[in-house]
Amino acid sequence: MRGFNVQTEVMKKRLLYLSILLLPFICMIAINEITRLKTTEKSYKIQDVTAINPARRLEEKCTWGCHNDTEYCKQHHVKLAKPYFDEIDPIYFGIINTFKATGDYGLANIIFLVILIPLLLYFLLIRSISMQIEIRRLKKE
Repeated sequence: MRGFNVQTEVMKKRLLYLSILLLPFICMIAINEITRLKTTEKSYKIQDVTAINPARRLEEKCTWGCHNDTEYCKQHHVKLAKPYFDEIDPIYFGIINTFKATGDYGLANIIFLVILIPLLLYFLLIRSISMQIEIRRLKKE
């Protein structure tokens, strides 16, 4: 009977870890697709990829115009971070300039911001959860 409980616990942990890994991606895809369905503006197209948002600048929301002109976005859309631009800007523009320096900004962006950093955060979260489970197990004994 003890072996069955151990297997059940292992399966529960694996299901939890898999859920933590996949749920953010599922949510991101669902939100993007819902947004795509509701968007009526002409989409921005770059290098044979059609984006959801338009390229033109809009005062009421961020678009690719903001991506291509950060100062416009900061002026019209940023509210909470305004007092911290002196601290944030060197890091923000440092990351952008570092990615551009690789020769392939898009690929560097995907490797670091979509793959490596989320994997690091996932690893740290799983490590934290594993420690918490171990602490609970030790307290029970």
